[in-house]
Amino acid sequence: MTEIREDKTVRTLVGRLDPSSLDPAGTALIVIDLQRLCAGADGEHARKARELGKWAEIEAYFERVADPVVPNVRRLAAAVRQAGGTVIYARCRSLTPEARDNGRRFHDFGIAVSCDSPEADLIDGLELEDGDILLDKTTASVFLSTNLGVLLRQLGVKSLITTGVVTSGCVESTVRDGCDLDYEVLLVEDATADRTEELHADSIRRLNNNFAVAMSTDQVLAALGAPSLLEGSTSAR
Repeated sequence: MTEIREDKTVRTLVGRLDPSSLDPAGTALIVIDLQRLCAGADGEHARKARELGKWAEIEAYFERVADPVVPNVRRLAAAVRQAGGTVIYARCRSLTPEARDNGRRFHDFGIAVSCDSPEADLIDGLELEDGDILLDKTTASVFLSTNLGVLLRQLGVKSLITTGVVTSGCVESTVRDGCDLDYEVLLVEDATADRTEELHADSIRRLNNNFAVAMSTDQVLAALGAPSLLEGSTSAR
């Protein structure tokens, strides 16, 4: 697991966030972009990496997604459901066949997942269960192109557990927005991944005790009162 670090100089100037006791029923697990497009070893981004001869540089990212990220997300989802919270999956997917409703950044980056594209499918090991919510987004932050904010208010959610990919991109954008909207945000270090370890570690360092509290899966499970799920613990490579 990446060491959870913080910028100590900045913290001495502006303080830190302290995690309060979680109210499990008022908690939502947000699972970001764990879909074939960008997280599947058979998805578009993986295929492009192979075609460009870049697979050796990015293979570790897909290995981390497969283990520990997916197993940890599954454990967290089971704990949140058991505790009466809500599991929310968010994925890149447009409303139109041509993906013309994409945000400008998605257009510029060539992220075009049409409404009927298999690239929107959740990756192996993840599946919706009764009561879970699936949101389609066309921006980095889940808050900006979905009704996530309305859903959270209607569900009485106060705390967010954020997971998924990539840490320095859509995960970080969602974390920052969630914090500014006054949610208590937990960022699960070993249930997130980025295309390089350096990008992942740097994002965790910037966000921890600033816009979120970075924790391990085991720490979050303990806070949710789910000790039985600690037995499935898995560590990052």
